[in-house]
Amino acid sequence: MATGDATYFPLLSLLLGLPLLGTAACLLFRRNSQVCRWITLFTALVVLALSIWGFFLPTDAAGWYVREDYSWIPQLGARFTLSMDGISLLMVVLTAFLQVIAVLISWHQKKHPALFFALLLLMETGILGVFLATDLLLFYLFWELMLIPMFFLIGVWGHGRRIYAAVKFFLFTLAGSLLMLLAIIGLYILHGDYTFTMELLRATDCGALEIWLYAGFMLGFLIKVPVVPLHTWLPDAHTVAPVAGSLDLAGLLLKTGVFGILRFAIPLFPASYVKSLPLLATLGLIGLFYAAWCAYQQDDAKRLIAYSSVSHLGVIMLGLAAGSAIALQGAILLMVCHGMTTGAMFALTSILRRRSGTREISKLGGVWHEMPIFSWFYLFFALASLGLPGLANFSGEILVFIGTFKHHPWWAALAVLGVVFTAAYMLRLVQGVLWGERPVGRPWPDLTWLEGITLGLLAVMTLWLGFHPATFLEPLHQPVDLLMQITHSLAQGGGLP
Repeated sequence: MATGDATYFPLLSLLLGLPLLGTAACLLFRRNSQVCRWITLFTALVVLALSIWGFFLPTDAAGWYVREDYSWIPQLGARFTLSMDGISLLMVVLTAFLQVIAVLISWHQKKHPALFFALLLLMETGILGVFLATDLLLFYLFWELMLIPMFFLIGVWGHGRRIYAAVKFFLFTLAGSLLMLLAIIGLYILHGDYTFTMELLRATDCGALEIWLYAGFMLGFLIKVPVVPLHTWLPDAHTVAPVAGSLDLAGLLLKTGVFGILRFAIPLFPASYVKSLPLLATLGLIGLFYAAWCAYQQDDAKRLIAYSSVSHLGVIMLGLAAGSAIALQGAILLMVCHGMTTGAMFALTSILRRRSGTREISKLGGVWHEMPIFSWFYLFFALASLGLPGLANFSGEILVFIGTFKHHPWWAALAVLGVVFTAAYMLRLVQGVLWGERPVGRPWPDLTWLEGITLGLLAVMTLWLGFHPATFLEPLHQPVDLLMQITHSLAQGGGLP
């Protein structure tokens, strides 16, 4: 495929269009739930195969593997522009892979299965669109689109206080989206030529308004990350969401906030970004420690894992604030690692809840002796989540720590101390579930073959990311270098702390 030649083979359009077609097919065959399951799985596998193809494409001088540009709303200067560089490639592959996992782990969904799988595919379209769009209006539409399926997944298929959690999730993210929309409109008007194309908007002279426009974008992204104190919607949403919803929330939706900073906030407002680095680092470190402390206090295993996500995202935010190419690569790699390990922990917790009817650590225990295969996976992914060398999270975290230490040794020292807190709550979880006091009314059955295959796929990726992260770091060199070049001249002038 020639880079930028959309007429040869529209790879990016297919990545967005296939899940939409799968959504329509699920609704068409809604009376046959088994057909809907196979349609969804087939669609997710084809999207995964197409996304992996991106690893074998060449890049142009600007770092793009492929670009597609079509006329869309000429009166507004809006175009249907899709682009994929190394960062978006990893996010697209992560999305496609986790959607396959979400389908497999929800295979026996009994409540409105056709609509459930249709919403999963619709959400995949929205998330992929966020990772591929480089027209700001198009990006905003995909940003809003992905919220709708998640709202219904939580509100309809959740449990407990699902309506409260769904509304809270929607209001928080909608508030951030509206602030970002105001910033997009302001940038659009200030540019003067009426375009939403990112490359053209980068040349806009925003003057004194730049810091306010940057703040509008960043608030929208930071709510989605989320950083403390904008995080309160996340534990509530995770606690009540179905397993596929938690998987997509932790593995994908949280990553869209970090991706938005990398794709839009930094290139559009580099001076404001440089000035905000100490604030971003502070927010990251606060999130790392505060969320770890909250996780340690939880008796609900799923809520504990939800807070662990906030803590891990604190390390990622530190990588964005370090002013180092190594730390930035580590932060992006850690997004992929976190998607695998935390997604697996949510899946395991949901599997255990199906058998036990509870997620309270105090009511679980002794699982190691009666569910050996489940217990092995549980221990494996818990150790990966706390950053054991050789497993996924370690490869991303060590790059963040090394890159941060080069410029800000005290930040790095504090972040490394946070690993101790991570170990504390994860080992408490493992001790309580696997070796705690065994309640009456047991035993519970071990993993089914489908659950074993699903977790096995996640385990393979966790080992790959841990032992050979170069596969995923290679595509990041060029886009990260370009991002660093954007801020390098400001750093030379004393702007970078």
